[in-house]
This record gives sequence, C-alpha cells and structure tokens, in this order.
Amino acid sequence: MTLHEAIEKLLKEEGRSMTTSEITTALNDKKWFTKKDGSEICEFQVHGRTHSLFRLFKRDGLEVSLKDQADQTTSGSSNEER
Repeated sequence: MTLHEAIEKLLKEEGRSMTTSEITTALNDKKWFTKKDGSEICEFQVHGRTHSLFRLFKRDGLEVSLKDQADQTTSGSSNEER
C-alpha cells in the first residue's frame, strides 16, 4: 500500500477530516505504510503527499479530508435548504 492509499483508507475509515499529526500517529500505529528503511513516517511526508495530490485530498490549514467527502458535505448542506 502506498502512503496516499493509506491516508485515503484512514480518512474513509474515520469519516472525518484529520490533522497531519493525527494521520501520522494513526498510520504509524496501524503500520499500513512502512518506509523502506523501517523508520516511522513523519508529518512532513503526510503534508507533502496530501499537498501534491490536491485532486484527491482537500487541505484546510493542517486539516486534511478527502475531496469526495468534502464535496458530499457541501452538496448535502445545499439540499437541505427550503
């Protein structure tokens, strides 16, 4: 599993946006992604991957969410208007 696949899986499982710190801690605990040298991932890696894959992830400061989850939230609120 790649790092961005692990981040995507985690965000889907949690069903909410998470900070880069929360993502880093959870992924290191779950061990869904391991670096070739066996060391833990760091927040900088999570930040970099979520920033470069802007088509998949939405960034709001340190908060990261999936683009499709953010779009569903936005479209869901507009449907509730009377």
